[in-house]
Amino acid sequence: MRFTTLFAFAAAAVNHCVATPSSQHGSTQGEVAAVRSYFYVGGGYADDGAGGQIYRDQMYVEKLIPAGGVRQRTPIVFIHGQGQTGSNFLNKPDGGRGWASQFINQGYEVYVIDQTFRGRSAWMPAAGAAKPSTYSAEIIEQRFTAGKNFNLWPQASKHTQWPGTGMRGDPVFDTFYVSNVQFINNATYQQSTVQDAGAALLDKIGRPVILVGHSQGGIMPILIADARPRLTKGLVLLEPTGPPFRDAVFSTKAARAWGLTDIPLNYSPSVSDPATDLVQEIQTSRGDDYVECVLQASKPAPRRLVNLQSKPILILTGESSYHMPYDYCTAEFLRQAGCSKTKHLELGEAGIHGNGHMMFMEKNSDVIQAVLERWVRST
Repeated sequence: MRFTTLFAFAAAAVNHCVATPSSQHGSTQGEVAAVRSYFYVGGGYADDGAGGQIYRDQMYVEKLIPAGGVRQRTPIVFIHGQGQTGSNFLNKPDGGRGWASQFINQGYEVYVIDQTFRGRSAWMPAAGAAKPSTYSAEIIEQRFTAGKNFNLWPQASKHTQWPGTGMRGDPVFDTFYVSNVQFINNATYQQSTVQDAGAALLDKIGRPVILVGHSQGGIMPILIADARPRLTKGLVLLEPTGPPFRDAVFSTKAARAWGLTDIPLNYSPSVSDPATDLVQEIQTSRGDDYVECVLQASKPAPRRLVNLQSKPILILTGESSYHMPYDYCTAEFLRQAGCSKTKHLELGEAGIHGNGHMMFMEKNSDVIQAVLERWVRST
């Protein structure tokens, strides 16, 4: 299913229904001229329960091409996280230039998706969940924008890069929060439909891409690359859902039976039942401010992620994020599973300080994007 429109967009043409904060909250920059089109991938017709048919499980894709022409070989595909849409990567809530525009300005062809059942990707009511879920403003404040006010994890007090107070009533927070949307709280259904639609997207693009995923969307590059390894050049995981096998920080319940995901991945030797085939072992934490890791046991030999082991993988973690206690476990799991080209960049260790979970919206997002773009060029 495909619909396309083409137009060039620039700063003078951008208006917001909710007032965009002024440049005093950040270095507001003019938008970048681009040619825009959109289309849908994935999904199919299904009974609507009332004698008719509807189209479901489709995924919206926005394609952005530099107005002056593409100058870089590798397309970039952005995948947002839970409760969000692709607008995360457009302009920032403080009015500044987002990562999509930064990459366009550098000559890249960019694709921005709305995950299945999110934003412009319609949800068939009752499919996968009885009703949609939402994140309250309080959860967003505590975990994303004002963590230092709550100190729910050891590194939270270091958060300095969110523009404004990060609390309700602040114009930057309000601009961000009104962009949050409902989602279905069904990880297996969400992952399987995004994997299918993502594979269809890569087929349509037809050449290897860099997959950039954030948070709940951070495991989607793993699933899409596993389905289309030949069309994946590299993976960027921005604080991906984790750590392996069980939750951390806000819960310790078992999760992600396949290690990094809730649905099957291609291992060698193959895995039929992850509960028995992926033998788990607890490794002590690397320090007081970190969680212990649940990895594959050393005996029998850890199974390998055969479709990912040759891929460059970059994990980025903000210095003050709730992912700091455990993203290192995700990196260790990937290396143990044969992904020797995995690099875990903890921004604080790289001299980039004060970032939380929404690093691409924060005051120094252009600094982080520059690091990411250098990695993309090096792959």
